Amino acid sequence: MFEFVEFDFDFVSIIGTLTDTVSIVLVSVLAGCLIVQLLYYWLFLAKPNRRARAVKRVKKKVGEAQPPVSVIVCAKNQAQRLREYMPILLEQNYPIYEVIFVDDDSSDETSEVIGLLSQRYPQLYHTYVPAETMSLSRRKLGLTIGIKAAKYDTLLFTDACCVPNSPDWISKMSRHFKTLDTVVLGFSALDSHSKSYAVYDYYFSNLKMATMALLGKSYMANGKNLAYSKERFLKERGFSNSNIMDLGEDDLFVDEIAPKCNFAVELSPESVITASLNEYQTWRDMKNNRGMTGAYYKWFPKVFWAVEAWTRIGFYASLIASAIWVLVVTKSAYSSEWFILFGVAALLRLFTQWLVVNRTASALGLPKFYLSLPLFDIIQPFVDEYFLFYQRIRGRKSYRKS
Repeated sequence: MFEFVEFDFDFVSIIGTLTDTVSIVLVSVLAGCLIVQLLYYWLFLAKPNRRARAVKRVKKKVGEAQPPVSVIVCAKNQAQRLREYMPILLEQNYPIYEVIFVDDDSSDETSEVIGLLSQRYPQLYHTYVPAETMSLSRRKLGLTIGIKAAKYDTLLFTDACCVPNSPDWISKMSRHFKTLDTVVLGFSALDSHSKSYAVYDYYFSNLKMATMALLGKSYMANGKNLAYSKERFLKERGFSNSNIMDLGEDDLFVDEIAPKCNFAVELSPESVITASLNEYQTWRDMKNNRGMTGAYYKWFPKVFWAVEAWTRIGFYASLIASAIWVLVVTKSAYSSEWFILFGVAALLRLFTQWLVVNRTASALGLPKFYLSLPLFDIIQPFVDEYFLFYQRIRGRKSYRKS
């Protein structure tokens, strides 16, 4: 009743049909880029997921230190977000901690909101950056004021636009402080109100940060979820090594102290911070800022992730070019077999990416990426290059002192 058609797929014979130089080069580039991409995902980008699941299964022990903590928040004109998010920050399940709010000369209702909250929460303290202060980076100055006002040595940083995903945020971030010279990198994500591509781009940036730290090559941090000691900050004379720069209070400072400290990456769902960026311009500014400071990273992480980006572009470009050349131009006698091979290559990389990206997101309790993932994956290197090119041709006058 049923007839089964035997499909003879001789891989060696199919490859042997490549007789012209163009076909050989295109298919070789495709194979090389595919291999490199698979290695990046399985060996490197999958490390945060493996780490998170190992900790969850108690295969990887994590200390449960609970030192007194000073949480520092520096903001300007964020009254509404402070009203919404600060109570969550002030109702953490943690024995001894304080929250120091640094007001950067706000002109809205920030002072009134903080004043009311201070009456309800005795662990909330506030200070300010004087309006008349002339500083290249008021952000760095505000953080320095907050750090010097902190009673405790363990410092935990976040922003007014951020909210912890759990009342155990401080507990999860501070449990790594067995020694004073510890830096803890926490994961943060954009909320669902942000543009979908911005959500993915921000997530992938955090994934790269965690990956490099787990490889022992820490090079950046996200100031929305970061912890280090006051002693280390004072020992490094604060941000003095980058005080000619407007930015870099998180990534450049961490890049500077990386060789001197113990690094930990906290990847529990309870430790994640959700940032609210309601405007596209906010994300755009954030990308511009990271592009400016990224020029000062050490060479290894820049080369490492450049290889990933260019082999990603190379994979898609060679896949399309190979398919057109082999199937349309040369009209190979094995067109069906080549079509299958190209399809397998595309699906193999897509499945690998989908599995690694979404398993890590699941381990962190974050939303997964489905149909949008291939599109975001293709455009991301070009978006990054756009911001780098934009910075090169436009620059920023206040970025460095003349």
